[in-house]
Amino acid sequence: MQPIPLETRSPMRTRLGLVVPTSSESVFESALAGLQGVEARWVRYEDEGEIELAVREVLQDVDAVFFAGPMPLDRCRALLPEEMPVAAARQGPIDLALALLRARERGLALAPASVDTFDEHVVEELARELGLPVMAMRALPYAPGQDVEDIVRFHLETRRRHQTHYAVTGRSGVYARLLESMDVPVLRSVPTVASIRSAMNEVVLRAVSARHSNLRFAAAVYRLLEDSGLYEAGVERVNTLRMFFDAPEFGEAWIEPRGDQSVLVFAHKGLLEQITASWTAVPLLEDARSRLGVRMAVGFGVGESVRDSVRHAEMAVRRAMAEGGDAGYLMTEDGLVIGPIGVATDPLRYTYKADDRTDDRGLRELAGRVGLGVSTLSRLADLERRLDGAGASAEEIGQALRVSVPSGRRIIRVLRENGLALPVGLSQPAKRGRPKSLYRLDINSRLKGAGRSA
Repeated sequence: MQPIPLETRSPMRTRLGLVVPTSSESVFESALAGLQGVEARWVRYEDEGEIELAVREVLQDVDAVFFAGPMPLDRCRALLPEEMPVAAARQGPIDLALALLRARERGLALAPASVDTFDEHVVEELARELGLPVMAMRALPYAPGQDVEDIVRFHLETRRRHQTHYAVTGRSGVYARLLESMDVPVLRSVPTVASIRSAMNEVVLRAVSARHSNLRFAAAVYRLLEDSGLYEAGVERVNTLRMFFDAPEFGEAWIEPRGDQSVLVFAHKGLLEQITASWTAVPLLEDARSRLGVRMAVGFGVGESVRDSVRHAEMAVRRAMAEGGDAGYLMTEDGLVIGPIGVATDPLRYTYKADDRTDDRGLRELAGRVGLGVSTLSRLADLERRLDGAGASAEEIGQALRVSVPSGRRIIRVLRENGLALPVGLSQPAKRGRPKSLYRLDINSRLKGAGRSA
């Protein structure tokens, strides 16, 4: 039997989910027209209450998701997988300036006016540039969980108290309500095509980067455990090999028999992750036992090179054999160990480095309470030890975990809400740009406490 080579594939198009209000669809279509290699999956909504259900239905069929603004993104944060690249169109100074230009074209006095969605500093800086008093434009910045009725009340109350000449809104639902209830013009602010395209391009590039990560090297070593006689061992080996070559899930993998009663399966990381259901199942173990009457131990390895991935797979299969077989383990080049895999009666144990000092049960319990994956929390615990009390930004934490910037920020938000990350100041990496918040992780003390209480 000859090894089966990996299939050569043509470049794939990035499937981009676009979550946009129906009233703004044309702007996003124009932005999308300038991007190459992108296949759109449109999620259109007229009512904000429709967003979550529509996004849930499309998540399984996209590589990344782009939201028309921070509101739909915040409504869907709990649905989004940690590894999913996401981005949202943001309202900037140029978008507000264009709205004010439209007001001037209609013959309206620029102030006073009411503005929602934009940050206060954007509104104040633009007022100064136009020679207006700082409070000439009353602002209600965007905040997660803002209700349409609350924003409408802000504009109506500002109109009553300050006799505003017009209102500017970045929310489609608010725009429709204000048209019905305000006695002055209402202007809709939508990000420019150029800024939308730039943000779309950034999230598409992150999706492509994630795909390349899945194309990293990965290997699996399946080893027979039965201590059979010479003839029986030969028959078992031939039958086992035939089972691998006949398995459709390994059709794109390189399969190679080895002299130590083992089979090497070599593939890209994404394929092995898929057929193991994200490292929770071991394909062919049950088939080998029920069809052939043989038992196996399995080791999976992920590395930056072919040699590293095979080496980690060999280390993992030795650990699976030491624990009796009929299961698998995963070991990666950055020290992550997952296992035993495929044993229904024994929960997965996650560690990070061979000398991991955390209690497995406490790790699982803490991960369940805060709503993060056990693997993610284990990596964070190791990162905390390496930081040794130093602060890190959400971006730096995301890079250390090899997740996108939005995912890093989501993780920080969850950690802060559960007291596992404490703000310790700001950093200003460049003379220009906004400073970044720094956080000190506080996970290992909680894990040690859990271990003592157990």
